[in-house]
Amino acid sequence: MNLSQLWWTGLTSPRRAFAELRPKPAPQWGFWVVLVFNLAIAATTLLRYLLGQNLLMPSALTFLPSEKYLLAEVFFLPPLRIFVWLLSAALVHLALRLARQPGGFDQLLNMGGLGYLIIMPFILVTDWLFIAVSRYDIAEYVHSLALPYSWILTVIGLKELLGVKAAAAWGLALLSTLTLPFLAIFAR
Repeated sequence: MNLSQLWWTGLTSPRRAFAELRPKPAPQWGFWVVLVFNLAIAATTLLRYLLGQNLLMPSALTFLPSEKYLLAEVFFLPPLRIFVWLLSAALVHLALRLARQPGGFDQLLNMGGLGYLIIMPFILVTDWLFIAVSRYDIAEYVHSLALPYSWILTVIGLKELLGVKAAAAWGLALLSTLTLPFLAIFAR
């Protein structure tokens, strides 16, 4: 199944998409998906910078002025997002291992890659539309809609790939979001 088929399957039948993910090389498959989408996000940020768009919030980094923040974000945000992807999977893996369950760190990373593949095309298209009409300030509302969907995808992935029971999967999905406030410090 190619990427577009897997994306469509992820939208229409997430359980089947996670089953299709099982034979993919882990964690390489997830890494390449996350890397490509983070480079696309960086291109979006560069476009915002070139168009002279403002930050959604003031810079939280005192050494980095707001007028240069978007340009700097093009370079530091992709590695930071990859770090958050790794950290999120590590938290879930650790929780599973502490509960004496198989962790499946590599599968967790692929699972995060599939989440990116399913959600990010929609986010990128809406971001580009908001940039085109000079209304990127409302993109954060669309981004916030992706969070509950990513929780649902995480639950389905944990159940399908690692056999985690539903209640534990919901808890682990919430645990995986503990890294988002860290990312929110830097993403503008």
